[in-house]
Amino acid sequence: MKFIINRTDLLKTLLKTQGIIEKKILKPVLETILIEVNAARMDYTATDLQVGIHGSCMVEVLEDGKITLPGKKVLEIVRELSGEKVSFCLNESSEGGSSIVMSCGNAVFNINNMDPEEYPALPVYEDVDLYPIGSKKIREMIRKTVFAASIDDKMRNINGVFFEKDGKAIRMVCTDGHRLSIVEEENEESEKLKLDKGVVFPKKGLNELKRILEEEKEEERVLFGFRGNNGIFKMGNLSMVMRLVDSEFPDYTVFIPKDTDKSLSVNRKRFLSSLKRVSLLSGEGSKVVRFSISGGSAKNHSTGKMEMRASSSDYGEAYDEIDLDYHGDDLTVTFNAAYFIEALGVLGGEDVLIEFKDSESGAVLKRSDGQNHKCVIMPIRT
Repeated sequence: MKFIINRTDLLKTLLKTQGIIEKKILKPVLETILIEVNAARMDYTATDLQVGIHGSCMVEVLEDGKITLPGKKVLEIVRELSGEKVSFCLNESSEGGSSIVMSCGNAVFNINNMDPEEYPALPVYEDVDLYPIGSKKIREMIRKTVFAASIDDKMRNINGVFFEKDGKAIRMVCTDGHRLSIVEEENEESEKLKLDKGVVFPKKGLNELKRILEEEKEEERVLFGFRGNNGIFKMGNLSMVMRLVDSEFPDYTVFIPKDTDKSLSVNRKRFLSSLKRVSLLSGEGSKVVRFSISGGSAKNHSTGKMEMRASSSDYGEAYDEIDLDYHGDDLTVTFNAAYFIEALGVLGGEDVLIEFKDSESGAVLKRSDGQNHKCVIMPIRT
């Protein structure tokens, strides 16, 4: 096997695989990328047995064949190369082993080659029904939800992103039990998608999909579908397969307060800035901040205000307040400030609406311009 590839194309290929290559070395071959060259094309595959990608690019093939490359180490090498072309050649010894000679200019590297036949086969679904969605739309839906997924690997059912279809709308939901983020988008082209019940995508897979889509400079069409316990995404000459989480997602609707009769509007950036300052003197673990909300007077044309207090036995106390549009009853409630900071970061927009029922129920955050995205944050009970 022998081929020559443009260094820039090789670098792009390696970067797309980095988040998927297994780091825990459960199986040594999972540290590698499978490379197969034929005619004028190079196919590459990376998988951790849960998430896999397969792509291709044009190369100059001098001899067909396949090899495995240690992905992270080869990336380190390619970043330091100065030439425009990189050549690979399989060197088979008489004793049965083999190595890969990688060269660029005067630099030569002799790299160990694992048997490509040991590489796990990545499912290929040529006949699956796929439905289009804009790359920006799916990327934003992931960004607005995945941050709220549980980081506890033992809680499999909330360690991923719940996906469901409702007529022409598709919905993504994430929760870690303390907060929830839900986003819904119209996508007429997926109306015919058959999905009897929701599925749970692995968090790692969607993070990798988002990362790859962020690298694209232009809006493009993403095709997606399902087969068995796998979710499939295709983008140009790149495809991604994710093994769906085999656990039942909880009924997320119970997290969303139904009778919120208190509503306030606040400038998002002003609120975010104040909250970051005050939380600097909160506890390192739970970032406890106490909110005291008081209403203004319609008679006196005054606005309401929100006072924020935090304290730490090691450092002291912090206080800040902001004006806001609120004319309801006074309310005092305690939250983990870190959850608010993350939610405000993904919501975007100029003003944020916050709805409450009482000090024991969750706060509902959403943009004032009516986007179909909202976050729910549960209070800390003191």
